[in-house]
Amino acid sequence: MSQIKQMFELQQQLNDNTNGPEWSSGITKDGRYISWLRCIYMEATEAIDSFNWKHWKDIEAAHDLDNAKVELVDIWHFIMSEAIHFGDTQFAQGYENTKPERQANPELVIEILEKLVASASGANVDKSQNALYEITALFFKALATMSMDVPELYKRYLVKNQLNTFRQKHGYKEGTYIKNWGMVEDNVIAFRIMEEHPDLTPEQLYKELEKKYSLVI
Repeated sequence: MSQIKQMFELQQQLNDNTNGPEWSSGITKDGRYISWLRCIYMEATEAIDSFNWKHWKDIEAAHDLDNAKVELVDIWHFIMSEAIHFGDTQFAQGYENTKPERQANPELVIEILEKLVASASGANVDKSQNALYEITALFFKALATMSMDVPELYKRYLVKNQLNTFRQKHGYKEGTYIKNWGMVEDNVIAFRIMEEHPDLTPEQLYKELEKKYSLVI
């Protein structure tokens, strides 16, 4: 199975568990309206803020490239959700072999993300499927410009997906979930597990999270 196809399946499962099976119609199980497009452009602006673009502040500070990658993965969650909502996911598999640049180009990534924000916010008005295709194309262009390929996107997505699933099943909404595992946040632990065992399946990663969490509670 292609990694992009598997990510769509995992996103479908996560959304079903989090928002109820009716989420694909645009409404959560609690009756709240869903705007995946708004999620996309808000996350894209957060990704932009990962870069040191402010001419008046911390002008010598380095770009936070790792956080930019985290934000890109969050954007991908919402792009997939919008695609499932539209009923077309196969088109995204055309990006399976995206070729990454040799090194990240922060200035160009910012430009691409600004276009993505404009496209996603405009799509909130016309809601055309062509806008989804444009947003997805811009996303994978940003991904490549960040020197990322689909295998890296998959590994990072897998960590976030399984951690989100784990949180939901262990009281995140109820406020009983413990986010700090010892002196470290859960997302750091999850990424460490994946770095140490890069070939883990989603099920295996989830079991590893359960083992680690059992030492906390």
